[in-house]
Amino acid sequence: MTFNLVNRRVHLYLGLFLMVSFIRMGITTIFFAHPFNFKQIYKDTPQWVVRSEEPYKLAISDDSDLRQLAAAVIKDAGIEEGSFGVSRQGKNKQRLNITVGDFWSTTRLTYFINKEQLRIEDKPFRWDHFFHRLHYLHGYGQESFLSDLWAFMLDLLCVGIIFWTISGIYMWWKLGTARLWGSVALLGGFASFTVFLLVL
Repeated sequence: MTFNLVNRRVHLYLGLFLMVSFIRMGITTIFFAHPFNFKQIYKDTPQWVVRSEEPYKLAISDDSDLRQLAAAVIKDAGIEEGSFGVSRQGKNKQRLNITVGDFWSTTRLTYFINKEQLRIEDKPFRWDHFFHRLHYLHGYGQESFLSDLWAFMLDLLCVGIIFWTISGIYMWWKLGTARLWGSVALLGGFASFTVFLLVL
């Protein structure tokens, strides 16, 4: 089996395996490139809807493990734990912000440390938000094997894109009749990227 054949086969089957992920990234990126169009569609939809706001006591210090605290708050609130992020914000970091959700829904829990008050808010469903989450949600650092697996698939997609580029250039160079127009396309791509890099 020659190197040319191995290169073509890996190029082909890796592309087929990652096809869905590649299409997903292509479709979801559109929603990042055209945010104002969708803001107009959902201009009357509130960003957040308050579900509840109640007294809540949480022992928290400057050296507390925020992810452990967030997991406890999520459990106490009776919310199904999914992918979540947590941070301390506000003046003197007196506000604990927790965002938890999946591709379809997002819930925000805000704990006001001084007031010992917990506010729970839900984000109304929007298709642009769904595709945003489909693009970036989940990854390493979550307490979930599936989240790690999803992140690994993204790593594989990145490696696949680099491999497609290199193997594609190799196969193009082997086609002597395509070298002229291939060179034009390749130089055009580099030129356009350089212009955007310097001007934008």
